[in-house]
Amino acid sequence: MSTSDVRNIEALEQFRQGILKLADDWDKTLQEIRISVHRAQRYYTDDVPRYWRRQVELAEQELTESKDELQRKQSAARASDRVSALEAQKRVARAKQRLEFCRQRQRNAKSLSIEISHQCDEMLGPLADMTDHSENQLPAAAAKLQTMLEALHRYSDASAIPRLDTAAPEPDAPASKPNDQDPTT
Repeated sequence: MSTSDVRNIEALEQFRQGILKLADDWDKTLQEIRISVHRAQRYYTDDVPRYWRRQVELAEQELTESKDELQRKQSAARASDRVSALEAQKRVARAKQRLEFCRQRQRNAKSLSIEISHQCDEMLGPLADMTDHSENQLPAAAAKLQTMLEALHRYSDASAIPRLDTAAPEPDAPASKPNDQDPTT
């Protein structure tokens, strides 16, 4: 049988309360972390690729419009009627550069999306373990400590009551005196 030397039951009760507060604080913090991880994952797997898809569409539209404008300027019937197409050519070149830039960013967004998703999934594993601690293991430890505290309270209450076999004699009972006179004598 193990022995213990408990000197302050209230300190153990404060410790139990601390365990419960720690579990609650961990739970709140872990929820915030999970929300942040999911938000980052959604941003990089949904929002960023969607943004660059839209930018590619806009760049393709701009390139088409700039090529149409260049074609109109270059399609005059007589050379003397043709307007200088230098600005239209520059606009086509810029539109091509913009389209290539957007396509590159779209490819980068796709690979980044895969990597971020993988990293977020890797992070959620240890968070699940910590969640188990905050939701199950710490409250179970606090409950076990509560059971021990109840036993300690019963023990301390029982030891405060004097035992009957060690009680002092009642004050009303006459003390037995040695009989100096023997009636038979």
